[in-house]
This record gives sequence, C-alpha cells and structure tokens, in this order.
Amino acid sequence: MKRFIDKVRSRKFLIPALVVIIAAAFWGLQHKPKASQVKSQGFVTRVPVSVAVAEKGSVRDSFAVVGISEAYRDVDISSETGGVVRSVSAEVGQQKRAGQILFKVDDDVVASLLRKAEVNRELARRDFDRYKALQQEGAVAVSSFEAMRLKFADAEADLVAARRKFSDTQIKAPISGTITSRLVDVGALLQPGTKVAGMVDLSKVRIKSAVPEKQVARLSEGTPVQVTTDVYPGRVFRAAITTISAKSYRGHTYQVEVVMDNPKDTPFRAGMFARTAFVAGSSREALLVPRQALVGSVKEPELFVVSKGIARLRKVAVGDETGGNLEVLRGVAPGDSVIVSGQNELSEGLPVIVVKKASRPGS
Repeated sequence: MKRFIDKVRSRKFLIPALVVIIAAAFWGLQHKPKASQVKSQGFVTRVPVSVAVAEKGSVRDSFAVVGISEAYRDVDISSETGGVVRSVSAEVGQQKRAGQILFKVDDDVVASLLRKAEVNRELARRDFDRYKALQQEGAVAVSSFEAMRLKFADAEADLVAARRKFSDTQIKAPISGTITSRLVDVGALLQPGTKVAGMVDLSKVRIKSAVPEKQVARLSEGTPVQVTTDVYPGRVFRAAITTISAKSYRGHTYQVEVVMDNPKDTPFRAGMFARTAFVAGSSREALLVPRQALVGSVKEPELFVVSKGIARLRKVAVGDETGGNLEVLRGVAPGDSVIVSGQNELSEGLPVIVVKKASRPGS
C-alpha cells in the first residue's frame, strides 16, 4: 500500500515539472536575443563576407541594342497607264538595273497619239518659221506672229505629253536591285496606279534600333558603330549613324538608324535581327565596383560597405555596366570596402569578418 502511494506522488510531481520545462523552452525561443543584444552582452557573432575595394578606373562608354535590318531602298512599282499587259520580264529574285523594262502594256493607241502629236508639232514649227520670217520683213502683224508662236508652243507641249504616255506603256525598274514580288502576268488589265511589282536595293542596309534617352544624348550623326548578328557569329561589321529621331517613342526611346555596306560574302537580308554596339571614341574615369555587390532593385540600388567591422547599407546611384563592373555615381567613395559575397545574410549594423578580399574584375 505504501509503494502504491509513492508512485502516485511521484507522478503527481512529474507532470507539473514537465509542464514547467516545456514552458521555459517556449519562452526561450520567443525571447531569443537579437544580434544587437548579443553584442551588448559580449557575445558577438560575426558574419563572414568577401569584399572588394571601390576604385577609379578608365572606362569607355559603350552599349548595345538590338535592331532590325532593312533594305537601303524598298519600292513598290505601279503602272502609270491603263491597258493590257503584253509581256513580262520580271521574276522574283531577279537582279535588275535601273531603267530595265519589266512589263510592256498595249501601246497601239498611245503610239498613234504620239505620231499625231509629232505631225502637229512639225506643222506648227513650219508655220512658226514662216510667220517669223514675214514678221521680220513687216509683212504680218505682231499679234499674228505671237498667236503662231503660242500655237507652236502648244504643239510642243502635246508632243511631250504624248511621249510620256507612250513611255509609260513600258514599266521600268526605278532602282537597281532585286525583284521581291510580281503581282501581274501577261493578259492582266491594268489601271493607272495598279501595283505590279516590288523591288529592294540591298547594296546597303539600314539598321533601326530603339535607344534609351539616357544613351541617345551621347550619340551624333556620323558616329561609327559595330554591327553583329547571330546569323554570322564572330563577324563584326562597320557602320555609321545616319539619323537620330528628334521625337521619342513609347518607353522614352529614340529611333537611331545606321547604314552599312552589305558584304557580298555574308549578305544581310531585310528583316534580319542585328545587334548594334555604340562605342565612344574616348575613355573617361569612373568609380567602379563589382556588379555582384549590388543588392535591392534596379530602381533603388543599394550595397553594403564594411566600416570598422560593421556592415553599413548604402543607397547608391549607378551608371553603366562594363566588363562585370558597375559605375557608381554617388553613395560610395574610392577606397571603400564593398561586400561582394555574403550580403544576403546581412542587415544594417551587423558585425562582419572579412574572409576574402576580391579584386575588382578587369583590374
């Protein structure tokens, strides 16, 4: 009986003891000292980090944008006369010189009108010459001579118009280039203004790119640029800026157009993607830090700097990125130790220990 009473008493005190232990553990987790409290109590936990020194270096302003190549000239060829197509000398892909005949339209009527205009002009010229001689002798009045002169001028104008109409029955290539489309065939009835073909001149190519307003201020017409494309990897082509738009588009970008000679061994085609690199002619000095030091968003960039063993969060203004380095405009001074590794575990004011001093890329 006594043994049974001892077991009950032991269990009676055991349960409250367990409750007290669990409560103490829970309180300890809830009241774990922060880093600043640990430091004040003398227990300093330093976060290991790697740093790089912010240094001034020589940079050359450069950036690349993606654009689309276009033909130097891209024209639609239309008929300037009406009639039935009698012959076609244009096939897609053919090379044509400027002035070569592509289509011939029925010219019986306009040829007849041309001959009539030539006859009328010749008759008017003879009458004009006769009246001119008579007027010099005083045999005809000046008014009669002037009327004949005007008749002759009118006949010459009719002849010019008749020749133009006859010439329009031969639709010619307006430029030297390649036929890209043929829209009519023999027997088609044309009206003035009917589109009959398309041509492009790819002796040169235009590459149009959208450049942000921050960079467009550095550009000027005639500036040389470098062009690359994934179609011809490893090749670099030379071009020059021809025009810079004076008006921005959506996203505060400006259209910049460059023109380059189209190489025969690696020809560009209209519509190909190309990467245009704009490189400044001279270099300048800038304060540089490694790109991996940057934390925060692009709009609100920040980085950590080690000051007397403490991590300090700095708000910075950044410029261009070049070769793995980032230009810092303000927020960091030359010689500052910038944290490039381990900053994900940091917050403002935490103690750190430098385990590695990295060199700035490119230095």
